[in-house]
Amino acid sequence: MSSAAADFARAADPVQVFREGARDANGQPIEPAPWQVEVMRSEARRHLILCSRQAGKSTTIGAKAAHGLVYRPGLYLVIAPTLRQSRLLFKKASAVYRNLADVPRIVKDNETELELENGSQLVALPGDNDANIRGFSAPRAVYVDEAARVVDSVYAALRPMLAASPDGQMIALTTPYGRRGWFYEAYEFGKGWERTKITARDVPHISEEYLAEERDGMSEWQFRAEFLCEFTDTSESFFSSELIDAMIDNTIEVWE
Repeated sequence: MSSAAADFARAADPVQVFREGARDANGQPIEPAPWQVEVMRSEARRHLILCSRQAGKSTTIGAKAAHGLVYRPGLYLVIAPTLRQSRLLFKKASAVYRNLADVPRIVKDNETELELENGSQLVALPGDNDANIRGFSAPRAVYVDEAARVVDSVYAALRPMLAASPDGQMIALTTPYGRRGWFYEAYEFGKGWERTKITARDVPHISEEYLAEERDGMSEWQFRAEFLCEFTDTSESFFSSELIDAMIDNTIEVWE
């Protein structure tokens, strides 16, 4: 295949970027799982990804971001509860990009920013305070990692950024963290979102033996959240969600 044909194939399908740029812990190329293919090819403007630990969600979004940096130049933001966490996803995307041949030259490169000669920017930001993310506008994509732990005020500050970017994407990926917060509300009740749920049993490289060991090593609610992607009550909950729901009478008319 000629270089032009290879570039055309890569431009048409972000999965090709994954195959060329993603590597396992031993530095070997990775073949994406079916769910990863679906996520990378999705053009949904709003996408919630509820995913088990160690499923490969960061590599998936890293490849999707790298594809965008090359073929849809613009601003790409990575948000997580802390800067350390956002830099982890930033490094995944950066690593995939560096493994690609015949791509735009890097003109700025540090721990939180990657800028290309085609004008694309990848920026990692902490999501612990909405003041840290204001000032950015019209991103091509916003990737919110560990989204269930990103506070509501940060989410509220992120949404207006996309107002000037009609085709901009917001993709939130996370394991659950209790029945609370904007991600839980959006996943359970929100409209206009595409949803993807991947439990540990959907991931070929996670064995039943490994899951049995993890179940023995953590609380039941932690295991169900981290590996089965269930919105469970945490140890911080004084009353269970079921008990609170049972105390609410939806038949009572609210006076205004």
